Amino acid sequence: MAKPGQLPEQILAAVARRNRYPLGVLIYYGPDDQTCTRVTAAVINAPNARPDFRHWYGDQPASDPQVIAEIGDFFRLHGVRAALMTEGIVDCPHDEGIDYPEGEPCPYCPFWSEQRKAS
Repeated sequence: MAKPGQLPEQILAAVARRNRYPLGVLIYYGPDDQTCTRVTAAVINAPNARPDFRHWYGDQPASDPQVIAEIGDFFRLHGVRAALMTEGIVDCPHDEGIDYPEGEPCPYCPFWSEQRKAS
């Protein structure tokens, strides 16, 4: 999983191919690949710039009208010109080094540990 303040690896390649900044990114996280419990929006202002992040948590934050409106407001506030989003849930919603020890699998989301072993 990406550490706090970083984008997941699968997003970085797509970001590198873009040349319209500020660029908005939406990332979905959950305890498994079917249950979204965290939505992260990021704004990148220039190539290799540190993203500005905002997070929403809940039972279904990706379909919550208030969350959707706040994401739109966040992107408008930053003048986002183009956006990317994950096709689905990409990883555990917990932060390595904050919610569990760095270098260890998340104890709350065994699904993702099994996925990593299988790949």
